[in-house]
Amino acid sequence: MHKQLTVRSGAIAHQNGTSVGKALGIKHAVLYTVLAAAMTAGMANAAIEVPPEMLQVFLDLAKAFGILMAAGAVLFGVIRGGVALFKLAGRIFSAAGA
Repeated sequence: MHKQLTVRSGAIAHQNGTSVGKALGIKHAVLYTVLAAAMTAGMANAAIEVPPEMLQVFLDLAKAFGILMAAGAVLFGVIRGGVALFKLAGRIFSAAGA
C-alpha cells in the first residue's frame, strides 16, 4: 500500500491509496442495488388489490384533511389580515398625531 503525505497551506493531508474512481464505483453499485430492490418491490406490490371500502375510507380522510387545511388557511388569512389592519390603523393614527 502506497502512502503519501502532503502539506498544503499549513494543513497535513494523509492519502492511503483511495481514488475518486473507486469511490464512484462503490456508489454506483449501491445505487444499482437500491434500484433493483425498488423495482422488485414495485412488481411485488402490483398484485395487491385494495378493497373498495378501505379505499373509500382513505378518500373520506383525504377530503376531511383538505377541508381542514382550507379552513386553517382561511382562519390564518383572517387573523393575519386583522393584524395587518391594526398595524395600518396604528400608523395612520400615530402619523395624524392622535
